[in-house]
Amino acid sequence: MQLSDYHQKIIEYYKDTENAYKDSWDLNNSLSIHYGYWDEKVKSFPESLLRMNEVMIEAAEIKSADKVLDAGCGVGGSSIFIATILGCNVTGITLSEKQVKDAETNAKKKNVNELVSFKTMDFCATDFPDASFDVVWGCESICYAEDKAKFIKETYRILKPGGRLIVADGFVTDFANNENPIIQKWIEGWQVNYLESPERFKKIMQEEGFSDIQYRNISKEASHSSKRLYRFYFLARLYLLWKKVNFSKPATEMQKKNIMACKFQYKGMKKGLWQYGLAVGKKP
Repeated sequence: MQLSDYHQKIIEYYKDTENAYKDSWDLNNSLSIHYGYWDEKVKSFPESLLRMNEVMIEAAEIKSADKVLDAGCGVGGSSIFIATILGCNVTGITLSEKQVKDAETNAKKKNVNELVSFKTMDFCATDFPDASFDVVWGCESICYAEDKAKFIKETYRILKPGGRLIVADGFVTDFANNENPIIQKWIEGWQVNYLESPERFKKIMQEEGFSDIQYRNISKEASHSSKRLYRFYFLARLYLLWKKVNFSKPATEMQKKNIMACKFQYKGMKKGLWQYGLAVGKKP
């Protein structure tokens, strides 16, 4: 697989910030690097992460017989959850070879390694045959697509008739907001090139052939995670200061930008520059 400079930066970003996610998001236990969904069924932050998976499963109407592609699977959290809860066969793909190895290890620990498999692959240009999957799942990964329209086109190709695309991610409320300094500092810190708006994303899906397209703004349910990241920003700043005083190994520029992004994602949501959205569509 040939990697663009942009893809290489994404791989380096997750390698460089892994310890931060372990500290702030309990990555070793949650296996999740996404916002949680906080509703009346949730009593704790770890529960909110799992609840987001449940909400996506419900929205995409995933059944035990479905074949699912986890597009941008990270360390395998969603793939493992789907396989555990429903007994589905799930294929997870990521740009990072390290994440593939970590995901395989996690699947073995959770005793679902016979149901899930992981591969290094670009979800905008897969090598799967046409009509391979019943569901394509993107949980805070599709924002990393170099070209979001290419991802949707590829998804349509590999979905079976009646197949569903489900995406939970950040969307700018207006595409022009990508130029706003608050949004720029946020997405640059997380190595995202740009965010789609709900209107543009739905239009691309429609033009590609998807039907029954639904979009829901779930910022209210995701705001708990946004605030949590904002609080983490202040703790991380203190940690960087402590490292400086103790002459420890300094943080990389990427790590510093990642910490700053925690502040700007919160400011951007508060100002209404972006929202957390859940999009689903069906291939006729």
